[in-house]
Amino acid sequence: MTTKNRLVVMAALAFAACSPAAPPEPSPEAELAGKPTNLKDLEAMHDWQHETGEKLNASWNEGAKAILAKMTRPDAIKAINEAGFECTYGEAHQDYPDPMAVCTRGFATRACQMDWEISSTADKGMVDSVDGSFKRDCVGTDDDWPDKINSPIDNQLAPATPPASPTQPN
Repeated sequence: MTTKNRLVVMAALAFAACSPAAPPEPSPEAELAGKPTNLKDLEAMHDWQHETGEKLNASWNEGAKAILAKMTRPDAIKAINEAGFECTYGEAHQDYPDPMAVCTRGFATRACQMDWEISSTADKGMVDSVDGSFKRDCVGTDDDWPDKINSPIDNQLAPATPPASPTQPN
């Protein structure tokens, strides 16, 4: 080996020794840290009444997909039901034996009515696609999402007269 080649090899070794090491691969536990593992955890991560609607909608959609997309159809429906959602189903067809499920959950505070939705399809017993959406109707229209909604709660008043109770036979 010539002197010139030795110098090149030594320089390459010195450079390699001084360069930063490649970052270690994250462990599966580290990848899950801070990420919800179920829909209740996803819901608990946000202030649904006060955070921006756009951020909440994106987080709900991405989180629902990440949680449900690799599940079997029965496991996904069970997880959705355990989170308090009610589902309606489309019609099955010979080409699509697993009908689409559209599942909704609503919750109201004094200031806002909030609604979450998850729609999913399956193929051969496995979840095929998942979409989530969030909407909010608040007192006034400033915090409504995705659109401003003129609704009875915008008046900030309860109904003028309470509903009449049914008459009781004596």
